[in-house]
Amino acid sequence: MSGNANLIGPGKWANFHGKVSQNLWPAFKATVERGEFDFQKYNSNLTVVKALQSGFLPQVTDRPVDFGLNIGKITKEELAALSIWDLKNLYRPFYRNAFGLYLEFPDELVPEAPDEFGWPVCVPGIISNETAFQSGKLDLPRWKWTNEPLDAVMKLDRGRDAWTHSYIVRVRPNWEADEDLKIISGDDSEKKNINVMMLRERLILGEFLFWLTGEHLDRKTVTLTGSRCSVGCVPSVSFDSDAGKVSVARWFPDHSSYHLRSRQAVS
Repeated sequence: MSGNANLIGPGKWANFHGKVSQNLWPAFKATVERGEFDFQKYNSNLTVVKALQSGFLPQVTDRPVDFGLNIGKITKEELAALSIWDLKNLYRPFYRNAFGLYLEFPDELVPEAPDEFGWPVCVPGIISNETAFQSGKLDLPRWKWTNEPLDAVMKLDRGRDAWTHSYIVRVRPNWEADEDLKIISGDDSEKKNINVMMLRERLILGEFLFWLTGEHLDRKTVTLTGSRCSVGCVPSVSFDSDAGKVSVARWFPDHSSYHLRSRQAVS
């Protein structure tokens, strides 16, 4: 173990490791291995509990990711030149700047997939659908069909909506929802066992790309997600150009149209 891990004994280390649990360990494992984690800050149960409740464990240093890019004004051509690993690493400053969270997404979380699935979506389990919708510190006008928090009106035991650990999915680098999934309803996707983006994933991807480029996904199409409302409807995400807002709507599960499309995911 590198860094100042030698400041604590084996018994304390085992105790600490048990407290953070298997689900949260990947979020900061790389920080420990690089020797950037300050164990001295977590020398009491109360400190550990507060850190976990905050959803992140601060690092001693925060190594900036610098590709010589003008964040917020990256062109689509510059974006296309970035590898999936470059993009994954850019999620760290994204979450720091947009949500005030210090997060790590180890390489091993990236699922195997064909090269065409070139956009990673890094999802921390601590971010709910409503938190993702609120978009943190990003200046994103938004609208949703309900006045209730999204998580209060959704089925959270369905697919990846039930996951509380950090994970990564991969999708195609399409600014409009997948054309090959048009005229396919939510029911159709489920019957055909097509793995599609969930609501939280689509919101996070849209915010990440807006943070990088200042551009919005789905200006002409609507992404139909794999999530479900408690009454059975299917949430969707698009950008309403007339209203200038990111819009979260819902559709009957058997509804389909040319502009209403899903986005295939690899998880």
